[in-house]
Amino acid sequence: MVALAAFVPLLIGSGGNIGSQTSTVIVRGLALKEVTFGNAFRILLREVGIGLLLGSFLGVIVVFWSYWLQGSWLVALAVGLSLVLISTMATLFGGLLPLIFVRLGIDPAVVSAPFISTMVDVLGVFTYFQIARLILSL
Repeated sequence: MVALAAFVPLLIGSGGNIGSQTSTVIVRGLALKEVTFGNAFRILLREVGIGLLLGSFLGVIVVFWSYWLQGSWLVALAVGLSLVLISTMATLFGGLLPLIFVRLGIDPAVVSAPFISTMVDVLGVFTYFQIARLILSL
């Protein structure tokens, strides 16, 4: 459906931004020694919760906006639900990857944001089209 393609930039842009912001918070915390491997799970869980909350808030807004644009509640539901999942996934990867890079001896400040943005974009588009396929019975 052509209507689905109109929302891809919104979804991947949101996911990339959210993931990059989360990685920035984690990298800053690592640099200031506020994030350690001892408290990383708790902080990662908090960040994922924030991503879920942010995604839910934005998802509700996007449902009404996409319905207004497309006139289909099913398309609107696919877009909104996708935004919730992409936001949550982006915070998970945005928080987890810098920790993995540190463990591997790679500077997370250098590779986190580009790597996360690309990964979240690819997985976000895949997630969106899978959700749309299920909701719209495509």
